[in-house]
This record gives sequence, structure tokens and C-alpha cells, in this order.
Amino acid sequence: MRARRLGLLLLVAPVALAGGCAMRAHITEARLAEAGFRQLPAETPEKSGHLQTLPTRTFVKRNRDGKTYYVYADPDYCKCLYVGTVQQYARYQDLVEAADAAAAAEENYRESEQVEAPG
Repeated sequence: MRARRLGLLLLVAPVALAGGCAMRAHITEARLAEAGFRQLPAETPEKSGHLQTLPTRTFVKRNRDGKTYYVYADPDYCKCLYVGTVQQYARYQDLVEAADAAAAAEENYRESEQVEAPG
């Protein structure tokens, strides 16, 4: 019976992890869009090849024509590149910090409810 449970766990775990990664990618991309980043799809072989040369789902700071931009490559899920200005990057960071603060507040609330609940 234990071997059967372990086998099931080994089959389900990668799917659950992949789903979690896809969900995080979706949330990140929604925040990037909300912050004003432009989504540039890799719709040609050349663009797709360039996308593969960039760090995956990591911000890269670039300077072009005297302006600073932030680039975020996602070759796996959207198969696109997000490009934003310094102001849009700051807005994205604010959105992430607000979401983190809300999650921490929710966790603190849940913990306080468990402590205060009569038992």
C-alpha cells in the first residue's frame, strides 16, 4: 500500500509543480501588464532565437539610445519578451511588495485566528 501511495505521489508531484510554475508565471505576467510593460511576442524564428539567449524569467537592465529599459523574457509560457521603462519597473516592484504585504497580513490573521479559537 505504501509503495502504491509513493508511486502515485511521484506521478502527481511533477504535474502539481508544473502547474504551480505556470500559475506564478501567469501572476507575474499579469503584474507586468498592469505595471505597463509591453508584451512583444517571439513570432518569428529570429525573435524566438533571440528570446532563447536571454535569462529566463529574470529582469535584465538594458540601455538604448540613452534610456534605461527592463527586459523580462519568458520563452516557456507566453513565448514573449516584456519591455518596460524604469518607472514601469518601479511600479511592478510596488505591485509585488503590495501583494507580499497582503499575503503576510492574511497569514498573520490566520495564525491569530488559530491561537484565539477556543479548543
